Amino acid sequence: MRIFLTVVLPLVAPFVIYLVWVTVDARRKGRGLPNWEEGNWFWAFIAGGVLMVLSLGYLVTRGEEPGTKYMPPHYDDGKILPGKYK
Repeated sequence: MRIFLTVVLPLVAPFVIYLVWVTVDARRKGRGLPNWEEGNWFWAFIAGGVLMVLSLGYLVTRGEEPGTKYMPPHYDDGKILPGKYK
């Protein structure tokens, strides 16, 4: 799920948004969808790449300090304690 949210979704989202916009614009103007060569697919690809790099950069910079150990959620004295870094 993490790979989908950080790599696939940012890369595919501009294409989906552009396809929806082209479809709505074509229907509004009363004509068919344009050929692939007539569209701005290059810029959708660039926008997807930029979003993907930004999301990966965010994940890299929001982590804990090197050397910290993750303590998974555990059961203690009748309570479930959440996971944390220690």
